[in-house]
Amino acid sequence: MTSKSPNKTPPQRVHLHAYDRLNKLCAEIQRGRYPNKADLARIAERTPRTVQDYLRALKDDWDAPLEFDREKNGFYFTDPAWRLPPIRLTEGELICFFAAERILRRLSATSEVQLARSALRRLAAFLPDEVVVDLGALEDAISFAPEPVLDASPEILRKLATAATHRQTLHIHYYSQHRNAHTERDVDVLLVHNHLGEWYAVCRDHSDNDQIKDFHAGRISKITETHRTFSLPDDWPEEKERYLRRGFGMFRGGKDVVVEVEFDAYQARYARERKFHSTHKPHELPDGRLRVTFETSEAALEQVARWVMQYGEHAIVVEPGKLREMVRESLRGTLRLYETAES
Repeated sequence: MTSKSPNKTPPQRVHLHAYDRLNKLCAEIQRGRYPNKADLARIAERTPRTVQDYLRALKDDWDAPLEFDREKNGFYFTDPAWRLPPIRLTEGELICFFAAERILRRLSATSEVQLARSALRRLAAFLPDEVVVDLGALEDAISFAPEPVLDASPEILRKLATAATHRQTLHIHYYSQHRNAHTERDVDVLLVHNHLGEWYAVCRDHSDNDQIKDFHAGRISKITETHRTFSLPDDWPEEKERYLRRGFGMFRGGKDVVVEVEFDAYQARYARERKFHSTHKPHELPDGRLRVTFETSEAALEQVARWVMQYGEHAIVVEPGKLREMVRESLRGTLRLYETAES
């Protein structure tokens, strides 16, 4: 534990294991069950005396609104919304994190690499909220997933993560695949997101009516500081989850749509083992078939069509009709391509 600073700011350096136990204690107190020291000792797997040290640190070092209710014989927070502040990583630590992610992605699945991968995933859990890591996808990427990825330099990632943490507006040089052109724009970096081993900056784009967009970090060639800052919208915590949830992969935008895909009995055996989307809902059908529904957006339907077609004759789109037509036209085009090649 660190000593109490004169200005009562939360300590920036703390042992990760101790921080993890503090998080567990806070989560138990926030349940509103008024746990006592013996209860918290069981949660933290430490002695009541050690827990007493943790509780003292919460009040003195972290300014937690912690009180003890004598009638209920337990602890509670006078401000139920209070949360333990995140550990802030230094710029050097961010560079090391991103470099480790890149290096481990290229290594084989030896026991040493598996151990390092596990440690990296635990470290990712302590990143600030502005740096979002899909831990399941990160684990797949680090365990040497065969899919090729567009790499991003740790220096670019470090600048993006720093800007997200400190609410800084950046000027970026970006290659747009959609436009097939090199562009420059000012962006507010809202968060850095990892999806299937690839890094994206979710930003408010000043050059396009402040729309929120995803920028692949590997397509950013240069970053210049503008020395301007911005404020997050009041509803950003909820909007962030909604924004990430609406897409399919990293494709998003347009109106909300509900997708229904039906797997035959053969493919259903494998589909039951997976969750294809955060809103994924499985529905069992007769003869062993499985129908999966999830919510996404119109702009993501093209990517959904590619996903469905990988299952060939074992999956069919039920809804929406627009997606069914997209798959049908793509398959017709593929058939014409092969017929032409054979003629």
